[in-house]
Amino acid sequence: MNDVCFYRDGHHITFKQFCQDVTQAQVAVKQTDAKRVLLFNTDSYQFSVWLFALIFENRHVLLPPNAQSGTLHQLASQCDATAGTIILSGKPQIAALTAEHQEMSPQYLTREQFFKLFVGNITFYTSGSTGEAKAIHKHCQQLNLEIAALKSEFSKLYQTSNIIISTVSHQHIYGLLFKVLVPLLLGKTIVNQTFEYPEHIGRIFDELVENNPTATANGILVSSPAHLQRLALNNVLAPYSPKFKGILSSGGLLSLISSQALLQQMNIAPTEVYGSTETGGIAWRCGQRSVDEPWQAFSNIKLQTSADSQRLAIFSPYVVEQPYLTDDKVELLDARHFLLKGRIDRTVKIEEKRVNLNQIERQLVLHRWVAEARILVITNRSDGARTILAAVLVLTTDGQESLLENGKLAFNNMLKQHLLSDIERICLPKKWRYFTEFPYNSQGKLVLSDLEKLFD
Repeated sequence: MNDVCFYRDGHHITFKQFCQDVTQAQVAVKQTDAKRVLLFNTDSYQFSVWLFALIFENRHVLLPPNAQSGTLHQLASQCDATAGTIILSGKPQIAALTAEHQEMSPQYLTREQFFKLFVGNITFYTSGSTGEAKAIHKHCQQLNLEIAALKSEFSKLYQTSNIIISTVSHQHIYGLLFKVLVPLLLGKTIVNQTFEYPEHIGRIFDELVENNPTATANGILVSSPAHLQRLALNNVLAPYSPKFKGILSSGGLLSLISSQALLQQMNIAPTEVYGSTETGGIAWRCGQRSVDEPWQAFSNIKLQTSADSQRLAIFSPYVVEQPYLTDDKVELLDARHFLLKGRIDRTVKIEEKRVNLNQIERQLVLHRWVAEARILVITNRSDGARTILAAVLVLTTDGQESLLENGKLAFNNMLKQHLLSDIERICLPKKWRYFTEFPYNSQGKLVLSDLEKLFD
């Protein structure tokens, strides 16, 4: 029970200390009648202390995705109080009490006992593709079931690792599960900081060795496609590759180019997790060999598709609605494996011609110049408000060189020629924008409105 559970500011924090701090936070929670508490803290340790304290005191926890004023203003009416580092006008803030005000003796529990008390309600918020906050309600029992499934599914990975390092926030379900809850149950050391820059991750390994030269530091990197794709372009962690036992990615699809680059640079095939805040984890895959690398459903997930649209439906212990219809189109290969074919709602009419945006994107990424592609439907106001398609592409190194060599017009035309094998000319994108990386938000998602602004 004295084992380490967090590494924070150069110091190790034991699970015993964590229990003490949770108990102290519970005393503070008891001082308020607030039933719904908005919790935000970038410090993973302090966040975890307050999360468990609130849940243990039967409070409904609301987790905003960020602390931007617009987000907090939108959620203010949904809470009775705040905890962590945010202050809302007219809402009391639950603050930690000093040691002399403690009224409860700490409960020194095993980790398993600790999680048996983790029973309550949490609301997540996701921006989706439009940027509008959407509330997703979860019961802790659903999270506990998923924790058990992840513990079993990735047992080999966790057995070989003792350090958890993350570039994603615990305010979202993916970060909460993989950075905090699963490692906390399994007795792993959670590096408190959420890393924005990969070079800082390498320094952590150096720091851990300096503080304890006899200790081994075998890490799992919990990340997202946005971070990993930037890392693959200039992998400053390659010298530390022996220290890593696994790389996890979720929040979107990791490009084939980035996945293969990371394998070459670090001798680790990234493991991708497919799911959503609404559904929890659905499936995973490790080591892309092609654009159509199959996904494997988690053992407690059953799959089926609608006969008309091939829309994926799941039977899952993490959702109430059974079956739960996703917005993804798939091709089932067998009972547990499938190919993702894109979103179901992406067939549009252009000049009275039906065209699927997923098809265009898939065709584009087959070209050696294109790493990622997004096709948008926009209104071309310079042409009588006509509806047209616009392409936003992340280019490979070869693509960037060709763009510089040939110029944008010729480059556009060569990509259009590539598409003509499958797409009618009238349905080709009319506007093109090129980048070295996409503008992902903090959740690792592309916000549709941000891309549309590129064509204003």
